[in-house]
Amino acid sequence: MDTPQRSFQRARNPEHKQQRADDLLAAARRLALAEGVHAVTLTQIATLAGVHLSGVRRYFASREEIYLRLAAQGWRDWADALTDALARPTGTAPATPQTVADAFARTLGERPLFCDLLAHVPVSLERGVTPETLRTFKLTALDSVDIVVAAVRGSGAPLDAKAARDLIAVATSLAGSLWQTANPGPGLEQLYTEDPRLAHAIVDFEPRLTHLLRATAQGLARQ
Repeated sequence: MDTPQRSFQRARNPEHKQQRADDLLAAARRLALAEGVHAVTLTQIATLAGVHLSGVRRYFASREEIYLRLAAQGWRDWADALTDALARPTGTAPATPQTVADAFARTLGERPLFCDLLAHVPVSLERGVTPETLRTFKLTALDSVDIVVAAVRGSGAPLDAKAARDLIAVATSLAGSLWQTANPGPGLEQLYTEDPRLAHAIVDFEPRLTHLLRATAQGLARQ
């Protein structure tokens, strides 16, 4: 991974400061996609972004704040993607619980970093930031949930607002946990390979998520 090269050494104006913050976010994203969120340190992020470790505090208070910012971006991006996926052209048949579940699983499968972050948000990321940073993240996530609920309702699927919210809760919880299971660390991966009794622990992320979300969506529709 190459370190970004900037024409300025120290960010002294708003434009440069924003660029430096963007560099840190981009570095954190690249490292997490390559190694997993849990393995990335603040030192690695600073090095890849070309920022001295002591200077990171000018832009983010902690590693957790960087990844919580990326999680907020992930929520907005997922909500926009689902809105497009569930859009119902005029004159077309309404969506079914199955097609809604498929859209949820597909769009989550296309966003590996978001799925990884979903597992870390409640365990560590929300616990390592300031109350104001946490409030901003929570409001972004809530707004995104509202967007997804509107997309589900607009699709014509037989899922009311409560059912849509329940499906979102199940989908994001499952995505976070299944992503960790489907992408084990080297030690676990070797253990699963060597011991056939543990083969059940290896899951194919998107097909498994699709299966579980279809069952959930169909159950919610029957209610």
